[in-house]
Amino acid sequence: MSDQPANDDAFARLRADVDFLGSALGNVLKELEGEQLFDLVERVRSLTKRLRGEPDRSDLKEELQALLAGLSLDSAERVLRAFTVYFQLINLAEEIHRVRVNRLREGRSTPDSPRGESVAAAVKFLKDQGWSGAEVRRFVEDLDIGMTMTAHPTEVKRYTIRLKLERVASALRRLSEHALSPRQRRALEDEIHAEISTLWQTRELFSVKPTVIDEVKSALYYYRRSLLRAVPQLMLDMEGALETYFDQDEAGNGISRLLPPVIRFRSWIGGDRDGNPFVLPETTEEAYRLQADVALQQAIADVDGLVQRLSQWERRVSITPAFATDLEELNERHGRPERFPGEPFRQKLFHMHAFLREEEQRGLAEGGGAYPGGAEAFERDLALIEETLAQGDGVRAARAFVRPLRYRAAAFGLHLAAIDLREHSRVHEAAAADLLRIAGVSDGYAELPERERVALLAAELSSLRPFAPEGAELAPETERALAFLRVFRQARARYGPHATGSYIVSMTEGVSDVLEVLVLAKQAGFPDIDATPLFETEEDLGRAPEVLSELFALPAYRRHVERRGVQEVMIGYSDSNKDAGFLAANWALFRAQEGVARVCREAGVRLRLFHGRGTSIGRGGGPSGQAILAQPPGSLNGRMRLTEQGEALSERYSDPDLAHRHLEQVAHAFILSSARDARPLAELPERYRNALSRASERAQRRYRELLEAPGFLDFFHQVTPIEEISRLQIGSRPVRRKGDKALANLRAIPWVFSWTQCRANLPGWFGLGSGLAELQDAELQEMYREWPFFRTILDFAQMSLAKADMGIFERYLQLVDPELVDRFWPMIRHEHRLSVARVEAATGSPLLEHDATLARAIDLRNPYVDPISHLQVELIRRLRGFTDESEDRTDLEYAVQVTLIGISAGLRNTG
Repeated sequence: MSDQPANDDAFARLRADVDFLGSALGNVLKELEGEQLFDLVERVRSLTKRLRGEPDRSDLKEELQALLAGLSLDSAERVLRAFTVYFQLINLAEEIHRVRVNRLREGRSTPDSPRGESVAAAVKFLKDQGWSGAEVRRFVEDLDIGMTMTAHPTEVKRYTIRLKLERVASALRRLSEHALSPRQRRALEDEIHAEISTLWQTRELFSVKPTVIDEVKSALYYYRRSLLRAVPQLMLDMEGALETYFDQDEAGNGISRLLPPVIRFRSWIGGDRDGNPFVLPETTEEAYRLQADVALQQAIADVDGLVQRLSQWERRVSITPAFATDLEELNERHGRPERFPGEPFRQKLFHMHAFLREEEQRGLAEGGGAYPGGAEAFERDLALIEETLAQGDGVRAARAFVRPLRYRAAAFGLHLAAIDLREHSRVHEAAAADLLRIAGVSDGYAELPERERVALLAAELSSLRPFAPEGAELAPETERALAFLRVFRQARARYGPHATGSYIVSMTEGVSDVLEVLVLAKQAGFPDIDATPLFETEEDLGRAPEVLSELFALPAYRRHVERRGVQEVMIGYSDSNKDAGFLAANWALFRAQEGVARVCREAGVRLRLFHGRGTSIGRGGGPSGQAILAQPPGSLNGRMRLTEQGEALSERYSDPDLAHRHLEQVAHAFILSSARDARPLAELPERYRNALSRASERAQRRYRELLEAPGFLDFFHQVTPIEEISRLQIGSRPVRRKGDKALANLRAIPWVFSWTQCRANLPGWFGLGSGLAELQDAELQEMYREWPFFRTILDFAQMSLAKADMGIFERYLQLVDPELVDRFWPMIRHEHRLSVARVEAATGSPLLEHDATLARAIDLRNPYVDPISHLQVELIRRLRGFTDESEDRTDLEYAVQVTLIGISAGLRNTG
């Protein structure tokens, strides 16, 4: 049966929501600002819309430019605010629409035709491929997906704004999804109007730079809002799919063995020291405390809920001997509860509740937790209750009330998410040199060549003696590095093994960079860490397989990795793209993954690849499921980590339904890709490798020609709002590394953010056309058709190219010295046209013909983003003409920063 009528109905409801919200905003503007502002907004919108339809009309350009140049700062700021609020509201309507469509499609799914990109579809695929139920279960039990939240600053909405929009969305859902009386409808409409009016009067920007702890608290919102429900639901989906397609009932009583969590969450927030001097050991300790508080409050609420539900009287149920013995021991040790006489489950839960309450009062430094046996014991207690119910005619209660809680406890424990530590390799080098000096091993470690460093470190790791005695005077950076590891050790003792994540070594270049971390861990008394090398630049990615091979050849390291059971390797998408350009970076990442996977296979070491993906195409972004399916064969094998950051957190996890859908899409792609890796690997045709190598080499040369051309840095600073972005208070981490304003010191996020704002999207495509021009049309078309990785690269490039608007970008050239315009604009314009032409030659169709939804969204949004872009150019022109002492500078800077928020909302993307 076709979904089209249902989809048409959903689109009609979307249009109705958009019309209602637009009308509500218009009413608020008239009420609070008057008809004059409303008319001005409409005039700006009309002019920019006409100009988009007739871009060569010089009279329209002149009229628009004159109108904007004549606006007072106050009027310009209000017009900006109108378009920004409009996009924030429309984004809500689109999210609600996505939920509606998801529910409609889910409602039409059947076992024979499960919903696409669902867990059920993945399990059915395995069955159709001939897998047995036992094989699928073993396969699923070994899956390991780590979703890792980072505080990379790409989310520009204040928490206050997010909550207001959430309330508007809630009221809009009630307004459109339920049969309401006229009085109820009026009340909801009034509520939405009131929220929009306060939104209009609320400050858009952060008044002060957020602290690291602010970022921790911001991330915790998503756990409370959706993830604590979405992850257990995903596991129930998995369990249900196994039962549907394989009729599994291992226990014979309707309760199968619990599956290990397929997805766990981790966090860098509070542990990512690299480039952020505000992350201190005390910060990491506080992050653990805040996370644990969320996990504990959920566990207490879960136990309270069971107390309300499991009210069975002992005369009407039977309990297992194991449960009876456990309850009797608890009563003897901690006293028999006066409450709940004759209600065994409630008595057991009473003790569990008391343990959790006591757990709340403990600090991280106090060692073990108050819950006897820790998080694992809490999980076992829930399992004991479930098993007792199931064996005493309580199967329905066990499945409905206890099973979801067991999955939540298994996924989040009493710590919520493992925290990773990350630091730059040069910090470890200095700290290791300090310890080796104190130990009398080497006074000049930092000056040693790599081979001698490795030999020295390997020998010291095989030794039992410590480096520095208690009380030794250490350098401040050494003491700080050790303090982070001691916090890790305390967290492991307090919350169990799942509470501590990996130690990420940024800018790993050689073997010594990894061994230095193990030296520090040895001194801190916490040797059991996963030292994760992070390969970021193109050169380092190329060396990654060699570095791993050399590591595995060292007996001391080989013993370490065998004890840990897995070798994690992180690859960085952002810096490699900024370093080499879009096509060359993607090819370097592919080859690094292949090489690392091959080295681990040959060494018999389990590999877990950690993908440091951003949100934009220029930083490795794009649909997660599509990206996972395009990974090199043999690189997954059931283990993977991904970063989740910035506006991706808001887009994916601010709604429980959307969070669940995103996670099931990730799980679906991961299962299919890992299942592929479980079979003999197919060889990639050598001619494909040679072709893409030629193309990427040419693409990189073209990209570097642009960046290294005389005057490019000046052009970049003039044509993009990079300086204005650097003053946005959206993250605790500086936008630049230490040093001057050289491009090498600029972080990848503001690099991409700035090109997104001026509508060029340059990091997502520049050099691609020149690279693809090296290949014949037939060659491109075959590779696009037959090679998933290449197809994904070009599909992602289509998104960047389609969103890039050279007409609007040309408006930004008015901010640039004419000599620089003449030097760089022809190069950029030519490469954009060539990239579009070569991508269309490969796909055989116009850009985004395969993705009508995205193409329609771009076409609908552009006319409303354009006014903000035109105003941004006008306000930046004014700002750059002011002196630092100008009285109006502060207000003008604020207005420019509002344009950054507006364009981000309109494009639904920053960096």
